[in-house]
Amino acid sequence: NAEYMGPFGRDEQKNIESLVAYISGESRGMKFNLPQAHTQEKLMYAVGKQVFYQRGGPYDFSCASCHGADDKRVRLQDLPNLTKNPGAGDGFGAWPAYRVSSGDLWSMQRRLNDCYRQQRFPFPGYAS
Repeated sequence: NAEYMGPFGRDEQKNIESLVAYISGESRGMKFNLPQAHTQEKLMYAVGKQVFYQRGGPYDFSCASCHGADDKRVRLQDLPNLTKNPGAGDGFGAWPAYRVSSGDLWSMQRRLNDCYRQQRFPFPGYAS
């Protein structure tokens, strides 16, 4: 029985994270330019906003539980308020990053999956 690795196959996550690191390095200092002209772009923005505030899981958490107000912390880690600037830029602009705890480069996807793990939520599909 071959282990199911999702649509990316074995080790493809590392390839994607390497690509993310390259793009991040090449675009360092550039501003995010998130278009909202197309109907689907507006729809995906609305879906993301809904997911950010939707509570669930055994702890009844949402992303906003930790990232929806100023001065929130988990253990010794200050958490950015992702509902305003510069919090959103601080939060998203910090990834990809090298995580000393794992000795590995983490993409934003892997960081989000760690939040889902802590909340006991199922992980979203990788690169979804």
